[in-house]
Amino acid sequence: MKTMARVTIMLVGVLGLTASGRADDSEKLVKKAVERSTLNQAGTKPFHLKAVLAPSFERDRGSNRTGEVEIWWASPTQWRREVRSPEFHQIAIVNGGREWQKNEGEYFPEWLRETSVALIEPVPSLDQVLQHVKDAKKRRMAGSTYFSWTMMSTDGKVEKGMCAGLAVTESTGLLFYGGGLGWGGLYKDYKNFHGRMVAQTVSVGSPEVTAKVTMLEDLRDISADLFDTEGAGGDVPLLRTVEVEETLLRKNLLPMEPVEWPALKDGPLEGAITTRIVVDRTGKVRERVNPLRQSGLE
Repeated sequence: MKTMARVTIMLVGVLGLTASGRADDSEKLVKKAVERSTLNQAGTKPFHLKAVLAPSFERDRGSNRTGEVEIWWASPTQWRREVRSPEFHQIAIVNGGREWQKNEGEYFPEWLRETSVALIEPVPSLDQVLQHVKDAKKRRMAGSTYFSWTMMSTDGKVEKGMCAGLAVTESTGLLFYGGGLGWGGLYKDYKNFHGRMVAQTVSVGSPEVTAKVTMLEDLRDISADLFDTEGAGGDVPLLRTVEVEETLLRKNLLPMEPVEWPALKDGPLEGAITTRIVVDRTGKVRERVNPLRQSGLE
């Protein structure tokens, strides 16, 4: 099968009736919905959050996608996060311009990273998303307003589109789902936290994982070492996640076994597709994401 992909490297590791309205009205609607449910922003009261993660469906119980996320947050530039799964454990601290990490495991799963971000920042890079919303297809269905757009990728010869988008529930003005390159989720069971409407149930990825918030409380009694970035035993270099176009990455890939792609259903036996591939720092393919399923448009 001929493939092309926009690639993410782990450095470690609607249908409906068209709705009328001006572009700036759409931007305001989306901006307000996202900001209302974003904990990771200036003005949020310091918090302590815990969530447990597990596969959303019984058919995926064998995926080993289980874990926990715990976050101590004082401001966008001062926070501590601990994520844990059967294969990986990370403690990350940010304090002003300093960072500290301790990692156990050879690979930070992308599904775990995306879920830990989605819990407190459902739409990263909101300014970029709002630029897409300006020209997005706008539709209404079942009480929600949907915005969808296409992100183009290429193998240097052929271009192919990757779907992205989000939806806002009309009755509440809150985010229903959103998805793009490297981020996405389905948001339910909102609860008020000092003026922020926080989803207590967040579903991410494919196979889908659901995070359930078990604790969201004020951050009190901060110990001296909670945000300490000078402690011994930290890892160097820090783990980073970057997005790289396939045309830039292809020449640096190491020889490996051919990728096993899922069988096509009632379609051609060959052709061009767009997908997202997660590669670790050794050059090994770790995850393959169906962009349509991730963004809720499948």
